[in-house]
Amino acid sequence: MSGLLGIVMLTAVMAATGPNITSNELQKNCERLATENFNRKTANDEDRIDYRAHYNVRLKKCFYRETYISHTPVGMFRRD
Repeated sequence: MSGLLGIVMLTAVMAATGPNITSNELQKNCERLATENFNRKTANDEDRIDYRAHYNVRLKKCFYRETYISHTPVGMFRRD
């Protein structure tokens, strides 16, 4: 659920950018916002291991994905 929340938050911020910004600048801004979002403190920080950000020029949206590790009785399970 946190990954979905990240997509919504970053999309809302990126939609407010001006029309004179290049796609390269939008991608860098998307990556910066993803880094800030990933580095925030949450209750389950030890389970968060990675993130990815991608700005889609056609859709004009910043997509963000977090990767979590879930501990199971048998071992570990990686969830994107």
